[in-house]
Formats: sequence, structure tokens, C-alpha cells
Amino acid sequence: MIVHIAIYKWKRGTAPQDVKYAIKEVRSLKRKVKGLIDIHCGENFSKWNERYTHAFIVLAKNQKALDAYRNHPDHIKVAKKIDQMDGGSIGIDFED
Repeated sequence: MIVHIAIYKWKRGTAPQDVKYAIKEVRSLKRKVKGLIDIHCGENFSKWNERYTHAFIVLAKNQKALDAYRNHPDHIKVAKKIDQMDGGSIGIDFED
């Protein structure tokens, strides 16, 4: 299984509805991309947050499925929106 984690700080002034849109769109990819096991998204409430406010976790059966997720037209669209909102991010991919 491949685990993909993206952690974000949003730019100052990012509208809450834009964050909700991004979460909704990323979650919708679970039913659109073959080989995805699950997608988790949410707001970070840890006191050790380093100002990172949201996380997206994608569980894929293999690298091929993760690549299909990244290259899906709906992911490309929401990723462009997220890039506009991104005030700092970390990406982590590993095999479990």
C-alpha cells in the first residue's frame, strides 16, 4: 500500500469555503480513481501544528493507483486551486 500525505498552511485571507471546496473535491476522487483504498481530509487540531491547518491522506493499492489519482483531470483541477491557496505545505509518500 502507498500512503500519500499532504499537509497545508493556507495563505492569509483564504476563504473557508475554498478550503471546504478543496476537501470535498479531493474526497470525491475516491470513487473516481481505481485502486484508491481511502481518502481522509480534515482540519488539524493538534497543539503541535506548526501552523499547518489541514491534512489530506490518500491510501492507494500501489504506485500506479497513486499516479492515476495525481493525473486524474479532477485532481489536476483541484490541485490548481490548492496551489493558489498554499501558504506552505509538506508532501510525504511512503510504502507500508
